Amino acid sequence: NSVVNNANQKIGMLQQELADCRNRPVKVETVVETSRIPESIITFRQGRSTIDASQLPNVERVAVYMKKHAEANVIIKGYASPEGNLEFNKKLAEAVKNILVKKYKINASRITAEGQGIGDMFTDPDWNRVSICSIVEP
Repeated sequence: NSVVNNANQKIGMLQQELADCRNRPVKVETVVETSRIPESIITFRQGRSTIDASQLPNVERVAVYMKKHAEANVIIKGYASPEGNLEFNKKLAEAVKNILVKKYKINASRITAEGQGIGDMFTDPDWNRVSICSIVEP
């Protein structure tokens, strides 16, 4: 009998804890709007101007934003790594632009692709072969 009574008490306590959890107010986090410019970074392999599948979500993020905000434009700046060819950086920016235009049907007039020289933003050279997409609001 005492074992059953102890088990019933424990069940009662657990049911009360569960009810308390269900009735507890949910914390709501408020998101504060900022004037920060949305950006997306697409990295490239050395000597390549094609976008790897692992980087496509970064391009898609730009495309989705541009479709939601028809007035927005994007500036894509391509940076080559220090050991790379200075002319190659424009190809990195153009690769992103081509996907936005061809795959996501973003009007080319809303996209500016620029070569920016050698990237020296990060200590690891692999991270310096990038295209940085910055959204421009009117």
